[in-house]
Amino acid sequence: MISSSGRGSPRVRAIVIALLIAIETVYFGSRCAAGFARLIGERAYFTGNSVKAWSLYNRAAALGSDPVQIMTDKAEVLLFGLDQQNVGAKIELPIEADEIRGVARGIVSSLLASAPYRAYFWSLATDVHTHEALSLRRATPLDLSTLSDDPLENLLPQEGMAVAALREAARREPRNYIYDDLLAEQFSQWGLAELAVPHVRRAVALYPLLEGHIYLSRPRLEPEIVDAAVAGFGDALRINSMISDDAIECDAGRFLAGQGRHEEALVHLRRALEMNPSNPGALYRHGISSHSLGDYASAMDYLSRAAEALPESASLWYYLGQARLKAGRNEDAIKALRRARELDPRQVRFFNALAEALEGDGAIKEAERQFQAAASLNPGDASAWLALLRFYERHPDLGSAARQACARLRRSRVPEDVYKTLCEVLARKGQ
Repeated sequence: MISSSGRGSPRVRAIVIALLIAIETVYFGSRCAAGFARLIGERAYFTGNSVKAWSLYNRAAALGSDPVQIMTDKAEVLLFGLDQQNVGAKIELPIEADEIRGVARGIVSSLLASAPYRAYFWSLATDVHTHEALSLRRATPLDLSTLSDDPLENLLPQEGMAVAALREAARREPRNYIYDDLLAEQFSQWGLAELAVPHVRRAVALYPLLEGHIYLSRPRLEPEIVDAAVAGFGDALRINSMISDDAIECDAGRFLAGQGRHEEALVHLRRALEMNPSNPGALYRHGISSHSLGDYASAMDYLSRAAEALPESASLWYYLGQARLKAGRNEDAIKALRRARELDPRQVRFFNALAEALEGDGAIKEAERQFQAAASLNPGDASAWLALLRFYERHPDLGSAARQACARLRRSRVPEDVYKTLCEVLARKGQ
């Protein structure tokens, strides 16, 4: 028979249970408070209040929040502050400006020590080294006699460490195209196109949509980078992807057209249309490239078909109107250009294109109204005023209207050197 003392008294058991419940309540309560503090800190960070975010992250750490997460948050706050400083923004910082890089380096070093397998931590290390290199370059006078013709020899050790960290991030997450994109862009900025090539190709192959690679939208890229991107689009076609093959071919064509290689662009755009004859983007881009190559009949054909799928695209109607003008179909061109202006009444080029078409068709008064509307709706746009003044230069019989335009310009914020000479010429013609 078990004695009552072996089982413990009901009061003791109740006290133990109550104590356990209290401990559990305090533990989960502190975790909830820590999570809430971090959440409010993130909100402060995203609204640009770095000081408040830093304070709330420290409170979250004291309440028992995950230390690795808090260190990551604090590193982001500091690096954001450095980014803002570099672009000249005045921002209140949580610590002294001279201490930020050292503190950020220490935090990121701790993160890498705790989780060296995290690619994101290596990318944070890249940011730290990049800011250190930028600070050193600003503080060190440039000695032209020490510069080498080889861009690699001109790099600072910190810049080499930034690249090494970013390469490690790419190695840790080989399916994440962003790290290869960053490497490609950095090498390209340093004039090291041959080192950028493999990263360009791999990034495009991993994510074969042009919008995902901002640096590829720049005009006049190095030929080897253009070829690498096209090869990346080709690689993407040979692997399973959630992006359709016709969309990949369409973006390859659009990219080549943006680089002025319209004949090559048409090859890819035709392939896209073979896969999907109703692809509106491919129809549109095919029309633009045909127009650039002087094939106005094809341009009108493809742009007309694209307009059926994209009737609200003002740019499409603008290019269709231009193609029709080049083909001598003035009446149809005016209809297309009028549609472009109606869809986007803030674009000066749409007003001016319509006005020039009307002027060429002999509708002088209506053309004048379009030129005047462009200038009135965009009073700070010098191109709108110049187009209006040149119209009056071609029609000296409208001298009074020209004088009124010049008078308005003198009261505007358009720099005087933009219109002064032309207004003097118009004044002499009106005498």
